[in-house]
Formats: sequence, C-alpha cells, structure tokens
Amino acid sequence: MMPSFFIAHGAPLLAIENNAYTEALNQLPSLLPRKPRAIVIFSAHWEAHDQMVGTMDTFPTIHDFGGFPQALYEIEYPAKGDREVADETIRLLQEAGIPVALNTTRGLDHGHWVVLRHIYPDADIPVVALSVNPNLTVTEQYQIGKALSPLREKDILILGSGGTVHNFSYMNLRESDSDTFEWAEQFEDWLQTTLTDWNVEDLANYREVAPHAEKAVPAYGTEHFVPLVYVMGAADDERTAKRLHMSIRYGSLSHTLWQFGDTK
Repeated sequence: MMPSFFIAHGAPLLAIENNAYTEALNQLPSLLPRKPRAIVIFSAHWEAHDQMVGTMDTFPTIHDFGGFPQALYEIEYPAKGDREVADETIRLLQEAGIPVALNTTRGLDHGHWVVLRHIYPDADIPVVALSVNPNLTVTEQYQIGKALSPLREKDILILGSGGTVHNFSYMNLRESDSDTFEWAEQFEDWLQTTLTDWNVEDLANYREVAPHAEKAVPAYGTEHFVPLVYVMGAADDERTAKRLHMSIRYGSLSHTLWQFGDTK
C-alpha cells in the first residue's frame, strides 16, 4: 500500500539547493514499500475549473518563473507519461461524479518537476499530472483525493505539491535564512495538530479556526494549500498523518513534508 505525500515546492531555487529539506526529499523513496509503478501529482501551478489529468509520451519541462539564475532554465525533467494510469485516474473520478478531462498537451510546471527531481532525479518513474481547483470547498477537494485512493493499492504514488504557508507579502526572497515570523510557526503548529488528529471538520473551516490563516493562506493564494487536502483525502481509508519535515525559509515560506497513510 503506497502512502500519499504533501510536498512543499518552495521557491524555484529549491531545485538546485542542498539543505535539510532537500535531504528529506531525497530520502522519500526509502519510505516506500517498493518502487512506484507511476506517480500521480497535483501541482498548485496548474489551476483548472474541471479536474484535469495530463499525460504525454514525454513531458516537456515548463520554466514558469522569471528572474532566477540561468541554471534553473537549463533544467529538464523528461518524465514519461502513462496513458493507462491516466485513464484509470479518469475512471475513478468519473465514478465519483467528479467532472474530469484528459490533457495531452501541457508539460510539467515547476510545481511538478522541482520536487520530482529531488525524489527521482533520473525521471525514471512515469508521471500523470493533475490540476487543482482552489474554488472548490475543502470538502470537495478532499473527496477528489478520496476518489483516487484505490490507486495506492496498485503501487501508484500520489503526491501534492504546493505550500502550507505561502504569502509573498511577507517573504524576504533576498534573505533565505531571515528570522521566521511567529505567526507562521503558529499556523504550522495548528496544522500539525489538526492533521495528526485527522480533524477534517476543523480543516474544512481552517480559514475561521486556524491562527493567522489569513496570512498563511491569503485569499489570492489558496491554490498552494489545496494539494494538501487532495492527498490527505487519498488516505481517508487509513486516516494516519505524519509530518516528516518542517522548516521555514525567507521568513514565511514553509517547507513541509507530510505522509498520509502507512506503508503496508
């Protein structure tokens, strides 16, 4: 049984950095019961009204950012697609009554490849790319993830790439190790308790009950939070959550790694 994971993709520079967080990502394959057949991954940087499921023979690498070192723009992550897994993903969503469509033209954005290249640097695991819809309720997002839970029984790894504290208004991108805002740590502490207790009700109402939610997850940036909800829903059958890493860079950009479900 494959667990599912939420992985913060941080700033694009994470792709070429070596630190405690990237070391945690490097170790993720060792937590799995076996090498995955494929990876199904939600990215905060692919927003769509209906759920999109993407596959290609080989995905092009999208460099969807600006103002960073040239080395980032030279990175390629030529992952293969898997049409069979994509079709199975679509079937599960349709059976759950979720509007879904196949996409065969969009490459992998940095929400996909920044984390994937740390976990499987050889791009040797087929990928199915998934969009997010921040306009859905948390309950609806959770149900999308829950619909995909059977994939975990078929050695398919489900990942969500985003950020639990992600607010450009408070980031100091010129100083990666600047002092952390206390409110960011308080939000992460609340989230750890809520997820570990599998308190879906409080999670669904996080904007009202979580401390400093308006700063941690600003109204204009909820797309980075919702991948967490999808992958949590994918482990609804086990309801176990474990935070494997948490650190904060640039004052308020959290690097969190969450495992949902056990490796059994």
